[in-house]
Amino acid sequence: MNFTTRISTDDLARNLDDPHWVVIDCRFPRTDPEGGRQAYMKGHIPGARYAHLDDDLAAPAGSGTGRHPLPDAEVLTDKLCRWGVGVNKQVVVYDDSFGSMAVRLWWLLRWLGHDAVALLDGGFPAWQKQGRELSAEIPVVRPAEFHAAPDDGMWVDSKAMLEALRQKRV
Repeated sequence: MNFTTRISTDDLARNLDDPHWVVIDCRFPRTDPEGGRQAYMKGHIPGARYAHLDDDLAAPAGSGTGRHPLPDAEVLTDKLCRWGVGVNKQVVVYDDSFGSMAVRLWWLLRWLGHDAVALLDGGFPAWQKQGRELSAEIPVVRPAEFHAAPDDGMWVDSKAMLEALRQKRV
């Protein structure tokens, strides 16, 4: 069974030792860009990898790009493979800010054609509140193969939005 939207802490806990599961910590306080990485180093869900919003989940910002432009699909795919995300892998993403950061990776994986990705219901705070195991150990990861197939129909740029508004299609 693939989880494609949300997953409970119970379901994740039951599958933490499954080599077909990949857990990714996406904590990133916007007021402290290194705070998420520091929090990860102090303690995370066992086996979790860390994804930094600026360094991993966005391209460098430029003139007219917004704060966190979409990353290059090939660059992101290479990182995902190094993190062990591959075909037939269940990915679970979490953060400590009501999913506001982790959902970006959820969407990026869906955009790249990996549907078996779920947001941890309640995130890291729920995991902690339930007294579940934490680890400061950086996992040894076996790289995997994932062939991205970006679905560019999943997003709309500002020009397309303006045209749709002009034609009263939205």
